[in-house]
Amino acid sequence: MTFNRIASVLAACGALISFSGVASAESDVVTEKGGPSRAMLVSGLGTFGISYGVADVVGLTSDLDADHRMVVPIAGPWLALSGRGDCGPGTPRSCDARTTNEVLIVADGVFQGLGALLVVEAFLNPETVTTRRASAPPPRIQVAPTFGSNGYGLAAFGNF
Repeated sequence: MTFNRIASVLAACGALISFSGVASAESDVVTEKGGPSRAMLVSGLGTFGISYGVADVVGLTSDLDADHRMVVPIAGPWLALSGRGDCGPGTPRSCDARTTNEVLIVADGVFQGLGALLVVEAFLNPETVTTRRASAPPPRIQVAPTFGSNGYGLAAFGNF
């Protein structure tokens, strides 16, 4: 072999060695449905629990018979509105106080209903968990120059 041929073989071997690399490991994206949405469940239970707790305390401590209905979850505030009685002169309550109490009862009923809906919605829209799982490593191939008793050459080796 002439010197030019040896130099070109060595240059080709060097180029092959420099370009032989490892392909990046690919990963599979897996989306799984889990249990109920924790954020919705916690916020729904909190909203319902606080609003029902307030209604329960009012229902148990009030002197009005209509307010005793507030101990019924979700429907209690709406039942309590129907038997509130009259207001104004000749009654024990002023109309301003009655209006304020009715607004608070309606707000409590709305929060109880929203809390209950959030709890139901948490089960209808379960959490989704997206994970990446590494797939099998790609094959690794390397090429290197070899020198033997019969001349020059290339050797390829790797993991498959």
